[in-house]
Amino acid sequence: MPLARSIVRVALFSLIVAAIVAPTTGLSHPVPVSQPAPAKPVTQTEVEVRCVDDSTIKLKILDERLEVGTRYGALQIPVADIRRVEFATRTPADVAERIGHLISNLNHPDFDMRERATADLRDYRERAYFPLLKAIKHSDLEISRRAEESVRYLQQKLPAGNLEPREHDVIYTDDSKITGKLNATTLRVQTFQFGEQNLRLADIRTLRSATGVAAEDLANAPAAPANMSGFQNQFGKEVAFVVTGPQPGGQAMGVWGTDAYTLDSNLAAAAVHAGLVQPGHSGVVRVRVVASPPQFVGSLRYGVGSAPYGNYPAGAYEFVRK
Repeated sequence: MPLARSIVRVALFSLIVAAIVAPTTGLSHPVPVSQPAPAKPVTQTEVEVRCVDDSTIKLKILDERLEVGTRYGALQIPVADIRRVEFATRTPADVAERIGHLISNLNHPDFDMRERATADLRDYRERAYFPLLKAIKHSDLEISRRAEESVRYLQQKLPAGNLEPREHDVIYTDDSKITGKLNATTLRVQTFQFGEQNLRLADIRTLRSATGVAAEDLANAPAAPANMSGFQNQFGKEVAFVVTGPQPGGQAMGVWGTDAYTLDSNLAAAAVHAGLVQPGHSGVVRVRVVASPPQFVGSLRYGVGSAPYGNYPAGAYEFVRK
């Protein structure tokens, strides 16, 4: 009997050892450890943004699509397909509340408070323009007077285009122009200076893709005027024109400046001088109105001579290159 029990114990021990060792020494393949899927690379679209204070920022949009509500329903537009966006006028709730408070202070018993409110309202630029227009009809004469003076001040300081209300966002792609209202309130962007940020749509006036001008602009561009004199003080305004390069004669052709030209400079000759079109050939150029430099420098380029010029306060223009 003792011998039988010993045999049973040895047999049980052998079975237990086999059960423990089998998973690592058997012929079956080991179960592979699952690996996490590689992270999907983030799409980044390079753009230039013009803010409501007329500053410009170059950054990358991290959102892959923008949703815009139209009269025909919501559309999902790939950001990579967008060439330009003209943003609707937006005023953040906190800014609107602050502007309303400042307008109510235009008749404050303290003269310094009235002066400070007037100055602060003017600093809000076009965001304060429409509330001030309404305030002109205020029953309080002091509020009405100061509002009217501020409206005239803003009309003189700001380009006319900035004072026009924009009810809709307008999105341009290579083959479409989409009018509606973006559902987002911010864009997820990557900046060189501050890393990833959320940019409020209320702070943006326009957005332009780094890939160039929308085909819609090119197809519908009007013939160029002789010069840009009709755009005085409309700083930041951009327009596209079809120009035909004149045959240069080596002498000045009514062009003043280099890269930045006086508004009365011949537009077609300046386009040849800038190397954007050839003499006798037509092409589409995009022109931006900018503040005048202290001095305009003359030069000879592509057979077109431009002359130097001094102070020209009405403004200048430059060509927007792809």
